[in-house]
Amino acid sequence: MEVPPDITNSGLYIGTSGYYYEDWIGRFNPPKKAKPTDGVFSEEANYDQDRLRFYQKYFSFVEINSTFYSEPLLEHFLDIERRSKPSMKYAVKVHRAISNDLTITTETATEAMQRHIYAISPLVETGRFYSFLIQLPDFAYRSQARLDYLLTVAGEAVRMGIDVHVELRHGSWHETNVLQAFKDSGVGICNTEIPHIKNVFPLKAYATTDKGYIRYSGLNIKDWYPEQKAVSPKEKLAARNARYNYEYSDEELKERLEGQIVLLNKTGSVAVAFNNHYQAKAVINATKNIKMLKLKLGLK
Repeated sequence: MEVPPDITNSGLYIGTSGYYYEDWIGRFNPPKKAKPTDGVFSEEANYDQDRLRFYQKYFSFVEINSTFYSEPLLEHFLDIERRSKPSMKYAVKVHRAISNDLTITTETATEAMQRHIYAISPLVETGRFYSFLIQLPDFAYRSQARLDYLLTVAGEAVRMGIDVHVELRHGSWHETNVLQAFKDSGVGICNTEIPHIKNVFPLKAYATTDKGYIRYSGLNIKDWYPEQKAVSPKEKLAARNARYNYEYSDEELKERLEGQIVLLNKTGSVAVAFNNHYQAKAVINATKNIKMLKLKLGLK
């Protein structure tokens, strides 16, 4: 796959949601290599097998997904920082207990956010941290209590000068007073696209801080909610892959470019994450997106 141009000087950071997928091997990542009999890889082979370093040949932004499933650890982010190029930027998903557990107390979630802040400190210190992402599920509808909770938990980071964006998926959040509350609290909104299910938050170019954020998960409405509940790990993986099995056409990308540029003019920096990861379709779309932006903006 051709390496796209570096357009980060424009303030646009384009990449994917996650970088470590087994189905990317042979499509994006090089095939796995057997360990040499002498036990030593060549420098080039070592580099290619380090998926984070390989990813950075192509992109300067990525979302760290693993923290959604297990809380971030300082040691992990020390290692990530060590393997990062100077221009690299990271968004880090907060643990799902904070975003998806609708019964969690504000005190418990605040304590968890404090641990998150400590863990990602190596990226903050080197300027590589873009934002935390609090990703609400589709079914998390708006209430004053939930809004207060989000602003309090996110406020732990904001008070320390660390950015937080919230991804709102349920259409009940699409209210002017919600956007104003985010702006007043210094909390960012993540503009997101998921299939056009009932009561979905529309894809916009909203900005409530000086950093923009957009995520594209595809429009595969047919498989967004599986007919049968996945039980085994294999079934869950298949359901996840089906959900994100969508490739944006060139025309669809051109339409979305307009929103990216509008958001850039509002903020000065925009992170764009393609979450349609199945079979490296996010890589294909992110690469095309970068090339199209270069031409559209007349970047050198």
